[in-house]
Formats: sequence, C-alpha cells, structure tokens
Amino acid sequence: MVMPRLFEGICPQFTQPVFNQCKQVGIKTVADFITQDPEILAKKMKTPFKDVLIIHRSLTVQFSGFTQSASSLFNDLLETISILDTGSKSLNRFLKGGVYTGEITEIHGPPGSGKTQFCLSVISNLILESNSTVLYLDTSGNFTGKRLLLMLQKSNDKQDFTKKLQNVKIMRIYDIYDLFDSIESLVSELNKQESRFSRHLKLLVLDSVTPLLAPCFGSKFLDAVSLINNLAQQLNGLCSDHKLSVLVCNNTVQAKGSLIKPALGMPWKYVPTVSLSIEKSNNPVHKIKTVKSCRSGLSGSVSFKISEAGITD
Repeated sequence: MVMPRLFEGICPQFTQPVFNQCKQVGIKTVADFITQDPEILAKKMKTPFKDVLIIHRSLTVQFSGFTQSASSLFNDLLETISILDTGSKSLNRFLKGGVYTGEITEIHGPPGSGKTQFCLSVISNLILESNSTVLYLDTSGNFTGKRLLLMLQKSNDKQDFTKKLQNVKIMRIYDIYDLFDSIESLVSELNKQESRFSRHLKLLVLDSVTPLLAPCFGSKFLDAVSLINNLAQQLNGLCSDHKLSVLVCNNTVQAKGSLIKPALGMPWKYVPTVSLSIEKSNNPVHKIKTVKSCRSGLSGSVSFKISEAGITD
C-alpha cells in the first residue's frame, strides 16, 4: 500500500504551519510521519510533543492497517495525561494526584462554599509550575484578577507575576448559546494551533454552568435535556481530542430528606467524569467528598483550608 503525501488538513491538527515544518525536516508522506518516533520528531519540528502525538495517532488510525493492543493504548493514554496540582497535598492524595486532563471535573456546593476559590487555586498552581494557558468562562462575574494575583504573590512575593497572568484568558458568557459559540471558536483555534495560547492550553474552567442551563428547564421553547447533551458532547470532545482538563462549577439543590445534590438533575448527572461536593465546615476549613467518579478508588472525603494563598493543608 502506497502511503499518501501529507497536505494541510489531512487531519484536524495538521495545519499549514505544521505542514511547513514537516517539509523543512524532510517529512513528505504519511509513512514518513508515522514511522518516526513522536518525541524525536517533535524536537526536529520544534513543535509541542502533545501536538505531534495527536497527529501521529490520527494518521495511524486513518492509514495504518496494524492492530494495537489494549496495553499499548493504555500506555499512550498515560503519556498524554497531565495531573494539575490543587495546592493541598492531602487533597492531591485524595484525588489520586490532582485534577486530570482528559476529564470533566465538577465541583458543586452552595454559595460561598469555595467553588471559585478551588478553581483559582488550580489555575494559580498550573501557571506557576508551567507555561500552560487557561481559558476561564465566567457566567456570573465571579472571576477577580486581584484574587488570582494575591494567590500568586503569596506563593512567592519576590517575583513579578504580570506575565504569568497573561496565560489566563477570561471570557464573559451570558447564555447557553453564547457558551456554544465560544466553545466552537475555541475548537477552531485548537485545530489550527496558530497561537501560543491554543498550543499550550491545558485547562478550561466553566464558572458556573447553573445560570446557563437552569432557566432552560422552565422554558416552553427550550429543550433543556437536548442542550445538556449538546454541551456534554462539546466538553467531552475537548477532553478527548485536545487532552484538556475541564473544570465545571455547579450549584446545589435540596432534595427529599434534606439531601443536598448537584443542580440540573439527572440529565446533568452523567456528564462529569468526577463529581465533587464542597462545603465549608469551619472557617477556614472546607471539606470535599466524592459524589461520582469514573476512576477506581476515588471515594470518601478530605478536609483542607482556603487561605490568601489558595488551597492549603
């Protein structure tokens, strides 16, 4: 079988800049690309390893007739997973390392329980430890740059964190259709990989989903279940296709018997990979417990503190 020549758009991530970089290093056909070691090829092309690996897999699936073992697929998955630090060692242990890329993590709780502070702490640790970027979709006006800057300064008061803050992009979202448009634009940017922000994007925060979807349940003209299914498909696509971590805040409602549960009901229940309930136990102590997890061994609860520096033990 003769492998075809490479061309722009042969797979979603194979953009014109990537095509030009391939030509510069003598990679002209699909066979040239998939027979190269992705790590070595990434260095030759001066392209992020994650991007080369995604293209390598896509081309292999499209053009290779070879079978893959389950262990090989599992090892490939482990290579692309990043674990984001929360700031608390005990919370990280509870979460089997932290917040995972490739997953939708829901954090739900009543107002003032610390949902936004949890998100800001994950962001703070991520941009401190790496050059990764973050997209923060703000539906309620909860984001405050001063709070994030304070977290960064408390971690090290001798550094200027102005440049680090540039790794966080904030978008105000006003309704569910605005959210769909924003995600569609993001997917387009991720496929093109033309900007530094899109190439290094690691975390998407949606704070919060409740104001967008709750009004749809009482509308005669909107199908809330269909909208949730549409959103779930888009968020799962970001996780699987682009290896992002999606962190979603949700409110709570009171059920029968004084039971507190996540808002948006059964249609939303199956969307998150991991669902965590947060509550304030005794200021500044907070507690997180697992409500749902697709990962084995992630159960129970753990206590932590929220201080000026973010989440701590």
